Amino acid sequence: MAWMVQVLEITDEHGHGTDKYRKVANSDGEGGMHPLCEHQHDSIDEADKCPEALAKTEEITGIPDGGNADRAAQLETEAERMLAEAAQLKVQDEASET
Repeated sequence: MAWMVQVLEITDEHGHGTDKYRKVANSDGEGGMHPLCEHQHDSIDEADKCPEALAKTEEITGIPDGGNADRAAQLETEAERMLAEAAQLKVQDEASET
């Protein structure tokens, strides 16, 4: 399961931006988007540093602070897994051609 932690602009009922922001976690395997705080922030930086969101990030995702270093390590691990799977599929495909 891969998580992406990001700050998004909150939209109104018509999909228009409100100039308010919230930090969220998106998962490909846990039902989509999870808000990491329940309030609105006036800037991306403020939302990114929200203490409530930082604490909930680790609780939901297991990523200590949602920082780029942790995300980069997670992506590298996922890329290695995908490359190994691709190599295995290639071997299987080549074997079926002979």
